[in-house]
Amino acid sequence: MIAHVAEASERSGRVVLWLDPEAQCSAAFLETPVRLAAAYGAEVETVVVAPSGEDADDLPIRRIGRGGVSEAAFSQSEHRRFGLLTQRYRRAVEEAGARHRVKVRHTEACGDAVDRISEMCLARGPWNIVALGRVPAFGGHALISALLANVGGATGFLLCGEPRAAAGSRVVVIVEDADRLPSMLRAAERLSGSGGSIHVVIGAETAAEHAELDAQARFLTAGSKGVAFEKAGPTFGVPGALTEIVARMKPSLVMARFGGSALADGRELSRASAATRAPILLVR
Repeated sequence: MIAHVAEASERSGRVVLWLDPEAQCSAAFLETPVRLAAAYGAEVETVVVAPSGEDADDLPIRRIGRGGVSEAAFSQSEHRRFGLLTQRYRRAVEEAGARHRVKVRHTEACGDAVDRISEMCLARGPWNIVALGRVPAFGGHALISALLANVGGATGFLLCGEPRAAAGSRVVVIVEDADRLPSMLRAAERLSGSGGSIHVVIGAETAAEHAELDAQARFLTAGSKGVAFEKAGPTFGVPGALTEIVARMKPSLVMARFGGSALADGRELSRASAATRAPILLVR
């Protein structure tokens, strides 16, 4: 499936931004999904999954006690703090929406976050992209895997990062199979904007696979403007082998497949996000 968001007028998708008030992310992080929506002429709908009783153990907003034990019960002061942080982040998204002329809506839900997001995407889909403020290093694989398995109305998942200037935007596409390349290139062309560039990085484990995929990618992109191939050899199965290469490129956005050779699990995804300081768009 192509990474795509429906235009606002189509009423068949939007950018669903899962806000985590406890993540302590900056306003710049929250601007990333708004910019993505602007590139597609789409809307943004934020969702906050409020802590409630026994459900709190399954949410990323739970508080960790001194002994490392999850404390599901929130005190009244913690609920108040949670509400104030929610308002703060919602205002940041609204301000970004005003700058980029993107309509912003807000939703609040209780229960299992993955189930609620899945219901949102099915109710208005199938052309949604789900944006997350952060993915934890531990348990990140399970979270992303749960989203991929259960959110059928989403075409991609965006891990927010520091947005770079629109002028000269550099979108890095990590290619691991030829089938996904055409749709990834179309998305990269839209997201790079006018004057931007697309940089293809081949993600293959062996020299033979790298040579074959490189040849296929060059054939598919022959004659395409603004597309460059980066020198990156085979990974030989080494986790994170492409992370430093991509980080040195200072991308404005990274597109890749989660669970592949480049971003094998939640730990590698967190490392890549920290190293590149760029948004990462995960495709199915």
